[in-house]
Amino acid sequence: MYKLRHLILTGVCCALVSTALCGTVFLNIRPYTNGDTVMMARKILMNNYVNPLTEEQVTKMNDMAISGMVASLGDQYSRYLNEEDMAAYEEEKKETYVGIGVSVNFDVEENVMTVVSPYDGSPAQKAGLLPGDIVLEVAGVKVTAESYDSVLEYIKKGEDEEIALLIGRGEETIEVSVKREEIKRQSVSYKMYGDGIGRIRVSEFIQNTAGDFENALNELKASGMRGLIIDLRSNPGGYADTVLKMTDKLLPEGVIAYLEDNHGKRQYFHSDEECLDIPMVVLINQGTASASELMAGSLKAHDLATIIGEKSYGKAVGQSVYPLTATTAIYLTNSRYFTPNGECIDKIGITPDIQVSLPVELIGKISYLEPEEDPQLAKAIEVLLSKIGA
Repeated sequence: MYKLRHLILTGVCCALVSTALCGTVFLNIRPYTNGDTVMMARKILMNNYVNPLTEEQVTKMNDMAISGMVASLGDQYSRYLNEEDMAAYEEEKKETYVGIGVSVNFDVEENVMTVVSPYDGSPAQKAGLLPGDIVLEVAGVKVTAESYDSVLEYIKKGEDEEIALLIGRGEETIEVSVKREEIKRQSVSYKMYGDGIGRIRVSEFIQNTAGDFENALNELKASGMRGLIIDLRSNPGGYADTVLKMTDKLLPEGVIAYLEDNHGKRQYFHSDEECLDIPMVVLINQGTASASELMAGSLKAHDLATIIGEKSYGKAVGQSVYPLTATTAIYLTNSRYFTPNGECIDKIGITPDIQVSLPVELIGKISYLEPEEDPQLAKAIEVLLSKIGA
């Protein structure tokens, strides 16, 4: 009986001592963390874990903590860029890189990797990947939140020249083999059709796109252009400053668009008096997203272009990179953009004025289809010819 009572009393004493010790640690940490529980947790782990933490363990702890905070937002576009991710992000910005040439989006909530658009002339486009395809597996590895980064790394730097993808398309599951190549990003092409109809195809908005777009406009105007088709089909977006410069060339003086942050503060972007004073048509489809929707939406709001094709993707939020260290950052959704008439098409998309569908098997070939093969392009030419009275 004495032994049992002694054991119980000892347990109570240990508990009191443990509580006292924990209280002492907690009180010592609080003044240095300003009550920030995340900082408190970090200090507790670093100061009290049974084994001293290595530099590698501290880096991993920081990476997982920040990544978890960003993931908790449930935002499909925001992500933490650790050292490897940051290097990959910088690589993606280059005009030339090794890969398959496709823009993808990973939805954290749905745990799904979706093709936004393959780039014009890319291996992904040649292999038949389409906007809206779900990438289920890469080289036999199921795409999940945990494998996403390593899957992208494999696509860029794996040893195999041919990459096996398992694609979900509607109710079908399709196996696709895509060749890894050096991708040279050429975002603008143009052509003149009969009766003064010009067409500028813009596949994405990168650093050189604005200059190439202006050159294309000048060449077409010199050739007698009387109506313009701006082809933004399967354009996943890109740099905001690029699309704003380009849209400024098309609009008269007025508002191009505006951004609104989480405090309701607005930033307006204006065009000058110089504009393109001819009838315009904009071609869109389900792969038209982000910056390309900004251009189409702005032209539509100013009633300067007829929108033809299929409903666009529906992304009207902007992201910025916030550096944490020299090699890490947070890529964060920090604003919504609105068309000049105050419309935000995020998760809604732009509905075309004239609905024209394109056979699925032709979507990957839009950059080089002729009007007789492309009903959307043919309709655009027809509309412009009626406007210019040809």
